[in-house]
Amino acid sequence: MMQLLTRCLLLTSIAAALPMPVLAQSVPVSGVEAGDRNRHPFNIPAQSLASAINAFSRQSGWQISVASELASQRRSRDVSGNLSPEQALTRLLDGTDLIWRSTGHNAAVIYSAPTGDALVLEPIQVQGSTRLSDTPYRTAGSANVITRDNIERFRGTSVGDIFRGTPGVLVSENRNSGGLDVNIRGMQGQGRVPVLIDGSRQETTVYRGYSGVSSRSYIDPDLIGSIRIDKGPVMTAEGTGATGGVVSVSTLNADDVVRPGEVSGIRLRGSLIGNNSTAPAAGTHAGYYLPRNSYRSDCRFPTYCEDRYLMPDRFAPEHGMDRPGLLDFRGHSASLAMARRFEWGDLVAAYAERDQGNYYAGKHGPTPYIVVGEPEKLPWYTETPVSREGVSPFRAGERIPNTQYSSESVLLKGRFFLPREQSVELSYLRYDSAFGEMMPSQIRSFGQARQWLDSEVLNQTYALRYHWQPVAHDWADLRLHLWHTDTVSHLNTPAVGSVDIADNTPRTDDYQRYGADLSNSMRFYPFGTLQLDYGVSAQWEDMDTDTPEATGFYDGSRSGKRDEFSAFTSVRWQPWPAWTLEAGTRYTRFKSKDNNPLPLTPNDPACVPDGDGGCTPVHYRNHHSGSAPIASLTWEPVKGLQLYARHAEALRMPSLFESTSGWSVSPALDIPLKPEHAINREFGLNYLKDGLFAANDKLRFKVAYFRNHVDDYLTRTQPNAWETGNGLDFFRLRNIDSADFHGWEVNLAYDAGAWFAELSGTRYSHIEVCNVGSYVRYYCSDWGLPQSYINNMIPPKWHASTTLGVRLLQRRLELGARGTFMGQRNRIPRYNAPTGFNPPVLWHHYNLLDVFVHYRHNETLSVDLTVDNVTDRYYLDALSLGLVPAPGRTARLGFTLQF
Repeated sequence: MMQLLTRCLLLTSIAAALPMPVLAQSVPVSGVEAGDRNRHPFNIPAQSLASAINAFSRQSGWQISVASELASQRRSRDVSGNLSPEQALTRLLDGTDLIWRSTGHNAAVIYSAPTGDALVLEPIQVQGSTRLSDTPYRTAGSANVITRDNIERFRGTSVGDIFRGTPGVLVSENRNSGGLDVNIRGMQGQGRVPVLIDGSRQETTVYRGYSGVSSRSYIDPDLIGSIRIDKGPVMTAEGTGATGGVVSVSTLNADDVVRPGEVSGIRLRGSLIGNNSTAPAAGTHAGYYLPRNSYRSDCRFPTYCEDRYLMPDRFAPEHGMDRPGLLDFRGHSASLAMARRFEWGDLVAAYAERDQGNYYAGKHGPTPYIVVGEPEKLPWYTETPVSREGVSPFRAGERIPNTQYSSESVLLKGRFFLPREQSVELSYLRYDSAFGEMMPSQIRSFGQARQWLDSEVLNQTYALRYHWQPVAHDWADLRLHLWHTDTVSHLNTPAVGSVDIADNTPRTDDYQRYGADLSNSMRFYPFGTLQLDYGVSAQWEDMDTDTPEATGFYDGSRSGKRDEFSAFTSVRWQPWPAWTLEAGTRYTRFKSKDNNPLPLTPNDPACVPDGDGGCTPVHYRNHHSGSAPIASLTWEPVKGLQLYARHAEALRMPSLFESTSGWSVSPALDIPLKPEHAINREFGLNYLKDGLFAANDKLRFKVAYFRNHVDDYLTRTQPNAWETGNGLDFFRLRNIDSADFHGWEVNLAYDAGAWFAELSGTRYSHIEVCNVGSYVRYYCSDWGLPQSYINNMIPPKWHASTTLGVRLLQRRLELGARGTFMGQRNRIPRYNAPTGFNPPVLWHHYNLLDVFVHYRHNETLSVDLTVDNVTDRYYLDALSLGLVPAPGRTARLGFTLQF
């Protein structure tokens, strides 16, 4: 029985406990002392004390520590009503001869009340509970949280739409592949912003033609429990190389499926999606395509007016304009999640599928059109100039090819409680998807858009997490994480300049990544509270590309290995309640090897003759190491009001893609690749207040100023005048001088119960990219560099979002709307700006309106209806890599059953 109770109680997160004095009694904090500021509904039926503590932890967000023998043969009393966490925990322990003590913010330890002569301590003041969504307003830095409710409210059409409205965060190439390529304050790709799925990295870099590359991570939104976004470098085991920030995705756990007070649960979720239809046959044209810039008429001889010289009477099949009605649902998603708690742990199993066709663009906005010029009479025929205007070739309201998407996902998780306050979690995530995509250069450079063959990706993630946190020892909070991701992508891409299906070039990317993290946290109390964190992490990467019938380095056929190791240590010291100092440093080293030999010629200085008129194979290798610090200071003069300053640095070692050779761009022996060095400074103010104007209202406010600077930014460039090409490698990977992104960010949220409002936005005051090179007049610009990948990673000068909503029918009905406001990117100068193959996509300024309805019929059934892009705006997403317009007006109807 004692072992059984041990396993149940360790289901909660264990907070580091203060040493408890002998013969001392702590008086529980009363609800009066905690005040009514943090009240919210509790519903904990009378049950075993172990289960009741689990329920309390879920409903309050508190971390509870308790020795197993204290809960033996004890039962809790019923706790229900609108209470503060302090009141609820006190009532929960009433009659059990147990009491509790605060051990920090939202953390407590439960222990036996001493008997006999004892020293009675003064009541301890504790902080009220903090919801997950309050995290940004308690952080000495910039962070955001996307909760399960946020995801369901604004699911959108593409996976990346769940990030819309998050300040400083955009998703690049959101309308391709179902993958996530997150941009945080201008930093994106190659590990600058790792997307962690339960702590595991699965990012792969996909070659996207002359237009650039895309870094992709995969997850079905129905399997997400919550998302935390940290902006800038972080001092955790998983944060190696994160110069832009970290996106931490937590998949479903038992708390997301099992209702409070229950031991098992099932969640069924289904959605019907409008504004899409079945993809047409491969090879079907779309959009305006003008193979010539002039056409002939009135020809003296018929041969001068062959079909290829005549103005086309139509540009694409008209059935591509047959847009379905708003509530004509032709796409769907569905998921089933099951979980059960046992005496020895809990199990979760979930399945999700998604299937939607090509979506349709909006009708209002900067839609393209054909301009016919003045006819000119020539000796043998009349010639009429013609051109297409507009940022994209696709017509208003047209079905957009290659935007279909289907996937199946499976999640299996098990958490097991071991003796002596240990736990182990095992998880497996499988993501299998087929999707449409076309190289952006086919549309941008060659003006041809057709439905293409599906690409496929199979991503499997395996993880093991071990945690040991003994209640009796403040020096131990040990965590071990072992993981492996296996990603196989089968990509179908047209040959350069061709839209003939027969010219399809299939490519298979096999990407294997292994990782291990080990960290520990220790607490000391010499003067105030001192917390020491330290740990190590390692990654091993292996990539191989198989391109049938490929020659040389055709079409990105890369192959190589990369190893990376890092160690960190940090201190968090709170000498007085109002002051907190954090400081740490991270050491990183890496090495890489390109499996493809460099294409050397006999007259190359690096050539070692092989005796047959050629060169001995030479493989590109690289290795570097270095360290970077992080420090912050927080002052809380009044409870809920924080002022902070933060200095954070990070090193990003060259990625596996940057360390291997392939079509169009490769590392060069005479251009050493160094680590990027990010230096971020931030100053901010947090304000969190409950009961400001009314007893139950909540105000949250954050404003931050950031100055992000990166030395030796790694990107693709054009060769300098003194550099020669290597085989098919006619671009150059190199460290440019610097990249700078400075600006302001604001978050404001107010919840009055019956209504709520949120406002957030980011404005950049300074954007600059600098590189000293040939063929340019100005070495610094605010738009990018010739041929550089960074051209399509620069965010708009500003973007903002606002949400307004009301709650009716005893808060069972929620109605609201969200506005998204996106500014333009910086313009390219008219002269002296040779953008080459990678000109920035100049999206237009756009405003979007989304509306939502959520109705909770009872504890079992809820219904959601959302309409995205109500005004049916025609627009290109910010950070689009290709010229693909976003979906027009789209309705989604969702149902959730939980029992």
